[in-house]
Amino acid sequence: MISWNCTCVNKGFPTTDAKITQTPSLVLERGQTAYLRCEQTYGHYNMFWYRQDPGQGLQLLFNFYNKEEREKGTSSSQFQADQPQDDLFLLNISSVQPEHSAVYFCASSLDTALQSHLLPLQKPHLFLVTLQPHHRDSNKAHSL
Repeated sequence: MISWNCTCVNKGFPTTDAKITQTPSLVLERGQTAYLRCEQTYGHYNMFWYRQDPGQGLQLLFNFYNKEEREKGTSSSQFQADQPQDDLFLLNISSVQPEHSAVYFCASSLDTALQSHLLPLQKPHLFLVTLQPHHRDSNKAHSL
């Protein structure tokens, strides 16, 4: 079994009603599909999915702008992303395996570095998802 533990981290300009939300946790068996959901209320059109393997730097998986794929950093067909709404960004990992264990980050920003000189003043709004092996005696997957 594979365990997904999610923790939300909000970095950026402090506002009272802006937020990022994520499904708290999920346990999957090998071969199942992982559905990761990132929602933000910052009004950003530019959204990113990153993966960080233990001891490594961030690896861009996807960048979408205004609901269209702008950049894909992975060639694996197991990773699929979609931005069906401006404030919603989805990442699906089909047929999960232990090697998919990593920290997954979602980030949003108003513009890219090429489009705005203001970006260095803004930290992206992030949340992280940790995928860790989880050992159980039962063969059934369940929520944590």
